[in-house]
Amino acid sequence: LGRVWLVGLALLFTPAAAHAEWQAKPFGGVTFGGSTTFVNLDGAAGKPRLNLGASSTWLGNVLGVEGDVATTSGFFNGDPKLTTTLTQRSHVATVTGNVVVAMPRHRAQYGLRPYAVGGVGMMHVGFDDKFSALPFSNWLSAWDVGGGATGFLNNVVGLNWDVRMFRTLRSEPGVSGVSYGPERLSFWRLTMGFAIRL
Repeated sequence: LGRVWLVGLALLFTPAAAHAEWQAKPFGGVTFGGSTTFVNLDGAAGKPRLNLGASSTWLGNVLGVEGDVATTSGFFNGDPKLTTTLTQRSHVATVTGNVVVAMPRHRAQYGLRPYAVGGVGMMHVGFDDKFSALPFSNWLSAWDVGGGATGFLNNVVGLNWDVRMFRTLRSEPGVSGVSYGPERLSFWRLTMGFAIRL
């Protein structure tokens, strides 16, 4: 994570910084395609779940840096209508610092401006079952990679589409007793939101 911010500081001193801008991006979407070694009592990890979050991006002509936070409630929960559902509550949250590589601003003009993004951060995983037999709550190191596109409707407000994959950075030792081997989790996130020039 420290290296990501060092790159960002270096970007501040490039000539492109004169044409840089800050963007705030609140978004909503879904997480899907999850894979995990955690005990998945309801077999629900990886099913589509509502995701909410926001990011703040400093973007120059091509390169930029970004901070991104998001949370998904009920990540491990089964169907609440079924009496056999064992997971009472669960969530997955991500906090990442990323490097952004975007199409040069003069080429995008007033059309869509695609970008690629990748970085590292932390993933918080939490869940509890009805009997409190296998509770878990911990921060795991993680990385993410993906891309998207931003299109501005005017000089201030636009729309943003984004897809990313999140994965724990390394195999954590399975000392909690709630995973089959090292604790690992990965999933995809698809979002749409606003882009606001600050």
